[in-house]
Amino acid sequence: MPLPPHLALTAGLLASSITGTASIRERIALPADAVFEAVLIDIAIADAPARELGRVRLEPAGQPPFRFTIPYRDSDLSTRGRYAVRATVRQGERLLFTTDTITSVLQGGPQPPVRLQLVQVGARPAANRQALLGGLPASWRGDLSTGGSNQRWQVDLAADGTFQLRQSSLPGSKPAAGRNHDDIGRWRLEPGSQRLVLQGGREAPVVLQPLDQGAALRKLGLDGRPLPAGGNDRLQRLPAPQPIDPRLHLIGQFRYMADAASIRLCATGAQLPVAMEGDYLALERAYLAAQPAAAPGKPMLVNLEGLITSRPAAEPGRGPVRTLVVERFVGVHPGQTCPRPELRGQRWQLQALQDGEGPNLSAAPGRPPELLLAADSDRVSGSGGCNRLVGSARIAGETIRFSTLASTQMACPAEVMAFERRYSDALARVRRWSIDKRSLLLQDGRGRTLLLFQPAT
Repeated sequence: MPLPPHLALTAGLLASSITGTASIRERIALPADAVFEAVLIDIAIADAPARELGRVRLEPAGQPPFRFTIPYRDSDLSTRGRYAVRATVRQGERLLFTTDTITSVLQGGPQPPVRLQLVQVGARPAANRQALLGGLPASWRGDLSTGGSNQRWQVDLAADGTFQLRQSSLPGSKPAAGRNHDDIGRWRLEPGSQRLVLQGGREAPVVLQPLDQGAALRKLGLDGRPLPAGGNDRLQRLPAPQPIDPRLHLIGQFRYMADAASIRLCATGAQLPVAMEGDYLALERAYLAAQPAAAPGKPMLVNLEGLITSRPAAEPGRGPVRTLVVERFVGVHPGQTCPRPELRGQRWQLQALQDGEGPNLSAAPGRPPELLLAADSDRVSGSGGCNRLVGSARIAGETIRFSTLASTQMACPAEVMAFERRYSDALARVRRWSIDKRSLLLQDGRGRTLLLFQPAT
């Protein structure tokens, strides 16, 4: 069987090859940057590392089943050898799938095609979440003293992937003690690092590290590293959930029909009943006035200041339900949807870079680099702060991989050129992306934030 071009070696060195296929049981799509490898090994000597005779690598792996050909030299075989094929699928340094049984080959006679079955590595998402965070819902609370600021933090996590966060100023901090800053949004566990990321209404996400099976949460910097020593950075799990009643500015799709009002919040996707109290009447009047006559009860984007709290359920025998109380109606926006910047077609301006040269994200010394991913192609353009950059990016779901970017050859101050090189090197290591409100985060394969962007103005 002729070998694919990427397997071609010096003529005369290859005498034979093993062909086969590898499959996985799970019906899931693999990341675009997944890599498949199959290896021919000699496992004859017990308690010693297996000797490798041949290897094939598919990068990117594509989707299963994987068809492979492993070349080897006849001269590497011996009568005492015991040979097997094993295979893996990885994303960066993370092992996704592997063979868990010995598949023997080269046992005499013609070698039939090998058939491998890969099994998924690691716990299921729900079990993994249980191991890291414990049972949900749950609340964590602690007084954090970092960067000269003293605040009491409380984090509430729900099993549906939503969170509530309250920061209360303590004596000796600014602003004055007693002032609360509330936030809501969605949480996720980063693959690989297993850090907890809260993505809400802030300019950048909040990053926490679960400790001791959820007994505590450790506050981390945006770069995923521990905060400087000298202050408390831990939130302790409360014996029982004590959810806050957040008070904040909200945007959502409001609907009034059959004497019932509800809203689907943009920040979390949760749908809540709306209490007919406070400034509710102003909301209802504006909604009905903007409602098309031909489409009664159609959801419409509204923004308001409100309180999320518990109220008795309308249905008999049901316990209290989370309800929105409108404290100040702001406006109604017919024909609009929940705002969210798009990855493509948006010019992004770099806010900070983390490449391992310092403890924190660092800003550009001159003009901030910019990045633009074309809306209708894989083309990437922008600048590194000095030179223009062009190239391409392969995007699939939450994964992204940049090509080597070509640049102009302009000369700039030394510190600007040095930062531009660091910027290009960081882009080369990017494997994942996410958007949190107005911020674009580009991360490596372990979930560490390398680059933080915001829309260019």
